[in-house]
Amino acid sequence: MFSPNTIAINKKSPVAVYLQISNAIINRIQDGTIKPGSKMPSSRELSVMLKVHRKTVVNAYEELDAQGWIFSGSTKGTFVNTHLPEVKPLKWNTVEQVPDSLQSPGYVLKINTDIKVPSIPYRELIGFHDGPDVRLVPITQLAKTYKGIINRKSWLYNLSYVDVQGNADLRNVLSDHMNSTRGLHTRPENIFISRGSQMGIYLAARVLITPGDNVIVGEPNYYYADKALITCGAKLLRVQVENDGINVDEVEQLCKKKKIRAIYVTSHHHYPTTVTLSASKRMKLLALAEQYKFVIIEDDYDYDFHYESNPILPLASADKKGMVIYIGTLSKTVAPSLRIGYVAAPKKIIDELSKLRQIIDVQGDPIMEKAVAELFLFGEMRRHMKKALKEYHIRRNFACALLKDRLGDVIDFKIPEGGLAIWAQFDKKVSLPELSDKVRRKGIILSNGLIHSPEGKKLNYTRMGFGWMNTKEMEQAVKVLHDTIKKG
Repeated sequence: MFSPNTIAINKKSPVAVYLQISNAIINRIQDGTIKPGSKMPSSRELSVMLKVHRKTVVNAYEELDAQGWIFSGSTKGTFVNTHLPEVKPLKWNTVEQVPDSLQSPGYVLKINTDIKVPSIPYRELIGFHDGPDVRLVPITQLAKTYKGIINRKSWLYNLSYVDVQGNADLRNVLSDHMNSTRGLHTRPENIFISRGSQMGIYLAARVLITPGDNVIVGEPNYYYADKALITCGAKLLRVQVENDGINVDEVEQLCKKKKIRAIYVTSHHHYPTTVTLSASKRMKLLALAEQYKFVIIEDDYDYDFHYESNPILPLASADKKGMVIYIGTLSKTVAPSLRIGYVAAPKKIIDELSKLRQIIDVQGDPIMEKAVAELFLFGEMRRHMKKALKEYHIRRNFACALLKDRLGDVIDFKIPEGGLAIWAQFDKKVSLPELSDKVRRKGIILSNGLIHSPEGKKLNYTRMGFGWMNTKEMEQAVKVLHDTIKKG
């Protein structure tokens, strides 16, 4: 028997009321509450029941009739279509509930337990976020350039499908930029534009790895690089990270015992520890790659931010045999939402990346890529990098001095030579997960560090980003941290 309680109307919803009514009736037919062949109330009766205009119900019935759910029996009234399958009625609860179908599918699903559920970023809160300050972005110039490009009639074709490898102008300027600042030897055809460096890491892993291949990574290592490699079938072999980067002697010993397919390194500022791979280790690692024929995946996510001296050139700059796949990003240099990363590699690798890209993304954002290319050509991107480097240098010095002064008895760290974060070890009497929860409730973000701990270990270390905050905000964040540790 039809009941108006089965129809909930929300007049604040953007969905028209007549569609809410028709959709609700369809749902009740599908779940068996309203049976095939049953008579529906007249439009007048239902309008009174639902307290809506009769025309609204007429429109709902017309929609149901058009979709084949009901039919009119001339003078006898309106009926549910008799050719619909019988469904066992479900108990109807007048209290609004979230349908089970919105929580779980009706079929067997293999749950991925290897990768953490994405955490809420809480970017509306200040604190030790790991990343750049988006307030430094040259937003006026970026918006002006983007608008100028999209208004060009000659560029309308870029609203369609374009080059899967990335905008040609951006590949050209990035090739020149990396050749002049990082000592690489690339041409535009050696550059692939990805949506951030994470896509580059994943696609490179898909191209290189056959399930069961041995891949060397540091301990600790970048969590999402580990998961990308494992998802592609890699067996991870971990080597210790020392004060001057990964232990290359351990790498050599592994090569003597096992067939190594690749090694993943963040050579410039190791993630998460921030240490720099020394020049001597770089040369030995390249020699080992050539000798044992393994690939070096070099993730250089924040090369542009180095404070003490000129940064050591990437491994890729000394690569004469095509052993290095070099991955970088503008998401750290400019802003995380600017999903532009890049891969520099031999052309055959670029071709394979382009093939795979078609399966998951087809192409990037050609308008934004062109806008960024023009910012490079106009010198705006270099001006931004220079300004940001100066500001982050000030923030690093301020943050390190403040932490040593206020929390030096419970935090130990080495002042990072570059990057946007401090790798800090907390005293054992301070539980990082508990501290993280407490300060977040007070409006301050601090990573609990668990994502950086190797399996089965709790390091009680975390990355404390200083790039996100200005000096006034740092003072506030450190005060909350201090008061929480000292006073609870």
